[in-house]
Amino acid sequence: MSNVEDALKVFDEMLQRRPLPSVVHFNQILTQFVKLKHYPIVLSLNSQMLLSGIRPDHYTLAIVINCYCRLNRMDYALSVLAYFFKLGLQPDVATFNTLMNGFVLQNRVADAARPFSKMVVGGHCQPNVIAFNTLIKGFCMIGNNTTAVQLLGKMEENGCEPDIVTYSNIIDSLCKDTLVDEAKNFFSEMVGRGIVPNVITYTSLIQGVCNIGRWKEAWRLLNEMASQGIFPDVFTFSILVDALCKEGKVAQAKTVIQIMIQRGIEPNTITYNSLMDGYCLRGEMDKANQVFDLMLSKGFSVNFIAVA
Repeated sequence: MSNVEDALKVFDEMLQRRPLPSVVHFNQILTQFVKLKHYPIVLSLNSQMLLSGIRPDHYTLAIVINCYCRLNRMDYALSVLAYFFKLGLQPDVATFNTLMNGFVLQNRVADAARPFSKMVVGGHCQPNVIAFNTLIKGFCMIGNNTTAVQLLGKMEENGCEPDIVTYSNIIDSLCKDTLVDEAKNFFSEMVGRGIVPNVITYTSLIQGVCNIGRWKEAWRLLNEMASQGIFPDVFTFSILVDALCKEGKVAQAKTVIQIMIQRGIEPNTITYNSLMDGYCLRGEMDKANQVFDLMLSKGFSVNFIAVA
């Protein structure tokens, strides 16, 4: 039998026992299903528990809220939160974070801010770095850099230390809005705090400088990464290739691809599509067709709009 069938069998056996096992044991079963991402099953089992008179604890309700968030049923998740308070239970910061993340994933950032305010104003619990990062990510996603930066300031006021995720979200958002110099200021601030940048941070900056045509800076950042032992990944290189091709610098883009291959990084669909687009823009259709054939031989999907 599969793990799911085994777990369901154990759950059914537990429901038949008298006296009923503690809710803690049922929570352990629910947790296993959550790990397997069987969220509807968790909700069904929770309903059976309630019908059998098993009183949920704060951990049970946190599991249920998580499942509703994963299923994009935020209305039900909020109902469970209300039930939390009705039972006189205290949600912890992880539960609030789960709710916030559920709203952020749906771009409902204003709704995500409400559980955050409930934590701060209601005094239920103190927001941690994950709570701040979740909300900062949300505001960055909708392009509200001002509020994201204000939240960074509030972190410090609350004695909550920002981390690489905090800064990477803000830097990425600023770069997407072509506010590269502001992004670089936050990068310097981050390094000054002793927070080591990672490939994601550098990739955002490289994307930012490429978007505004500051090629020398892109190469400098690439070399800076290497000097610090931070190796560019396929996404970093693909950004460079795409930006160079859009500027008609196909020879340089091809050099980047050669560097990728030398470092053991296999170019992906985006890389090759960008190179093919670059040749098409220059009217070098024979070379574009060569890239096209290479992609087909590697089993990659092709941007047929560009080919046409």
